[in-house]
Amino acid sequence: MRPMRTMHLLTAVAATLGAAACNDTPVKDLEKTFTYTVTKDTGNAPPIKIDFLWVVDNSSSMCQEQVGLTTNFNQFVNTIKTAFDIDPRIAVTTVDAQCEVNNTSVFSSKGKFNQHAAKAFPPPCQITTRIECLDDNDCGDADEDIFGSPDTNGEWACRTATSEACVENPNGSINTTCRRRCTTDAECKDVFADDKFVCQKPSNNQADWGCIRPPDSSTCPDELPEFLDGTNIDLFPCIATVGVNQEKCLKFEQQIRSGYMALDKSSLDTGEQAKRFLRDDAYLVVVFVSDEEDCSIGDGTTLSEDQYETCGLLKTTDEGGPLIPVAHYVNKFKGLKSDPGKVIVAAIAGDSTKGSETEREAERVAYIASKGDPKDCFHQSYICNSDNGTADYGNRFGDLVKGFGPNGTFTNICSADGIGVALDQIARTIVSVVNRVCLPRPILEGLTVRRTRNGETTTLTEGDGPNTYRVIPTAEDCVVDSIILPAVAFFDPPIPGESIEVIYEGDPQLD
Repeated sequence: MRPMRTMHLLTAVAATLGAAACNDTPVKDLEKTFTYTVTKDTGNAPPIKIDFLWVVDNSSSMCQEQVGLTTNFNQFVNTIKTAFDIDPRIAVTTVDAQCEVNNTSVFSSKGKFNQHAAKAFPPPCQITTRIECLDDNDCGDADEDIFGSPDTNGEWACRTATSEACVENPNGSINTTCRRRCTTDAECKDVFADDKFVCQKPSNNQADWGCIRPPDSSTCPDELPEFLDGTNIDLFPCIATVGVNQEKCLKFEQQIRSGYMALDKSSLDTGEQAKRFLRDDAYLVVVFVSDEEDCSIGDGTTLSEDQYETCGLLKTTDEGGPLIPVAHYVNKFKGLKSDPGKVIVAAIAGDSTKGSETEREAERVAYIASKGDPKDCFHQSYICNSDNGTADYGNRFGDLVKGFGPNGTFTNICSADGIGVALDQIARTIVSVVNRVCLPRPILEGLTVRRTRNGETTTLTEGDGPNTYRVIPTAEDCVVDSIILPAVAFFDPPIPGESIEVIYEGDPQLD
C-alpha cells in the first residue's frame, strides 16, 4: 500500500488565496507520490493593490461604448469587491501613438494619461442604424420597426454609399446608415426610452439635427488627477470620457503600442508618469476597449493615409511588414512586473457573434477577404454590428490575451448583452487570478476540491459556473525553486470566514 501523507497549509488572508508555502518537503525518492491536502482559511488582511490602465478608443464610432463603459464601471468595481477589498490606482489613455492634433479639445495621448473630460459628443455621434438605403425613403419611419417606440413624427435620413455597388460589402456588411432626425428632446427620449437623450442642433439647418446621448461628464472638473485612487474613484466617468475625433491621423489606431507607451518607465516622454503610477507590489490590469483592429508599428515607421483603415491586415515585421508582432508586446507587458503572473490583460473588441466556432471562423475569413478587397468602398467592411455600432475583427487583441493564458480575457464589443457583461467577465478574471490557490507539487492524479462556507461543505466540480473550479497547469506566480507549479482558481469568489481544501496525489520531486 502506498504511504499517505497529509499537508495542512493554514494561512489567513483577506478572501484572497495567495501562493501556498511548503516548508515540509518529503524526502526525494522515498515514494513516487504522496497525497497532499492544501487548506486555506480566509480572514482579514490589507486591501489588494491593483493598478488599472484603461486604453479607450476615441474614434467617433465609440461614443456609445464610452457611455457604456462609464455607466457600468461601478458594477465592475463592486464585482471585485465581493471577493476582496482593493487599493486601486486607475489611469486612462487612448489609442493614438503618433498623431499631431492642433486646435482641438479632443485628447490625443501618445501614451499620456487623460486629465480632461470631454463634455460633449460631436454630430458624428448622433444615433444611426445600419439599413440598406439609397435615399431617405428607404429608411422610412424606423421608430417602431427598430426600437418599438410609437411614431413621433420624426424621420430617418439615409447616409448613402458612394454608389449602389457600394451599399453591401462582399461579406454582407452594409455601408449605409439611417440617422434619426429630430426637432425636440422629447422625441429622442421617447424613441430611445432614455431621459438622457437630447436633440442635438449643431446648426440652423434642421437637416443636421439628430438624437444623441451625451456623455455623463457635464459636471466633471476642468482638470483631473493624473490617475485616480480609492479616494476619488467616482471620477472614473470623467477620465474615461476621452471624447471622439474624426481627424484622419486619429484613424490610425495603435492601441497596444499606446498602452505600453503609457507604462514604459524608460520612455523619455511618459517614463516619469509610469514611475508615479506603477507600484512594485501591485497587480497590473490593462484593459483595451476598441471597435477597430490594432495597428501598432515600430518607432520611426509610418504608413500612408490610404492604409489606415486596413492596416490591421498588414504583415508583421517577422513577415516583412510594418506591424510589431503581438508576442513582442506580450513579453513587454509581462516585463513590467518582476512577477509576470501579476499582469492581467483584457480586451473588449470585435469578433463574430455566431454561435459555433466553425461559423465564427467562417465569418472571420469572409471579413478579412472583404476588408482587403481592392474596391475602395469595401474597406468599410465590419465583422459585427450591435446597438452601439459596428466593429472590425480584433484578431491581434485575441492573440494578445491568449499570450497571458488564464490572466487574459477577450469579450466581444458587439455582444447583445452590452458592455456591462464584458466588464463583469473581466472582473471575474481578476478575482480568479488574485484568488487562486497555488499547489505545492505537480498534480499526478485524483484532484478533489471542497469549500466550507457558513458551516456547509460543498465539493466543487471542474468547469465554468457556480460551485466550480479550474486548474491552471502552470501559474506564473506559483513558483518553488524556480519551478512553475499548478494552481486552482474559483468561479465563485471566496468570502471572509470560509475555507478551501484541495486534496490530490502529487509528485514530491520538483524536476
